[in-house]
Amino acid sequence: VVVVQDASVLELKKALRRHIQLRQARQGGVQHLSWKYIWRTYHLTFAGEKLADDRKKLREYGIRNRDEVSFIKKLRK
Repeated sequence: VVVVQDASVLELKKALRRHIQLRQARQGGVQHLSWKYIWRTYHLTFAGEKLADDRKKLREYGIRNRDEVSFIKKLRK
């Protein structure tokens, strides 16, 4: 997924959403995903740190070119 150098976490989430929706459309998979459910159920993480603040820049988390972020399931309270 490509985002600008000084992108925020929110912009990364939007880019992920766009990328997955385009891939699903091309492959003919599930047409609708509930993103509200996904963001409520999973955290985006990088190097074991949750990307919790949507306004924070990716650079502040230490994310650079070709780094990988992953989804991790939120624990129930």
